[in-house]
Amino acid sequence: MTGFETASLAIAAANAAAAVVVACGIWYGIRAMVSANKDRAVILDQQRRADERRHEETMAAFAQQHRADERRHEEAMQAHAGQRRGLEALIAGLERQTASLETVIERTAPTAGPAA
Repeated sequence: MTGFETASLAIAAANAAAAVVVACGIWYGIRAMVSANKDRAVILDQQRRADERRHEETMAAFAQQHRADERRHEEAMQAHAGQRRGLEALIAGLERQTASLETVIERTAPTAGPAA
């Protein structure tokens, strides 16, 4: 074998070894990406469950607050209705007093006599 042939074989072997190293690097990189994606999927799933739990807790708190607000509103409406009935009764009483006073005034008013 000539020196040129030996050099060519050495270069071919070096190229083959480099290709093997590159293939191993690519294989390792792909495995690392798959593993990272699996880890990320687990983390994202945990975050999603935590977000859903927080959302459910928040919605439950809002629903409870809404029920409390509805109760307060109903109580206020009942109080308002009671106040309205009280005012209507007061107005009716004042109207009766006014009518009574008008009757007293009519009965006690002096009769109109000749103008002097």
